[in-house]
Amino acid sequence: MKKKERQAILTKIVREHLVHTQEELQEYLHEYGVGTTQATLSRDLRELKITKMRDEYGKSRYIKLTTETRGDAKQRLYSALKTVTKSIEVLEFLVIIHTSPSYGNFLAAALDELRHSTPIEILGTLAGHDTVVAFCRDAAQAQEMADYLSSRV
Repeated sequence: MKKKERQAILTKIVREHLVHTQEELQEYLHEYGVGTTQATLSRDLRELKITKMRDEYGKSRYIKLTTETRGDAKQRLYSALKTVTKSIEVLEFLVIIHTSPSYGNFLAAALDELRHSTPIEILGTLAGHDTVVAFCRDAAQAQEMADYLSSRV
């Protein structure tokens, strides 16, 4: 089987099933008639940007957070927002984003990658386990950013 076909099946598995281990991934692949080594599976996961993260119940599972447009930072942010955002609030010049457990750093990194692109003009972020604080220049900019992010959730 060709690499692209194997990776398409792997992406489908991760999107359709709650998969917690590489062994489970290999079992699903086997059901599709795909045999692969652990090294090949790890390389495919890395290339597809499939990562193991905790869900809202605290259980680790594989998840694909990027969209099909590889390399597009805005698309990665939108995918992350839709996948992990619980709420967005504004407090003066701060935008506070609550995420699923363990996703704070991931979302902050996605925001930081775009911090100087319109309309995501932020000074920086601070992340915790399930919260991101984005610093804006003023309250108006914070509200504009929160509205923009909320429209993408």
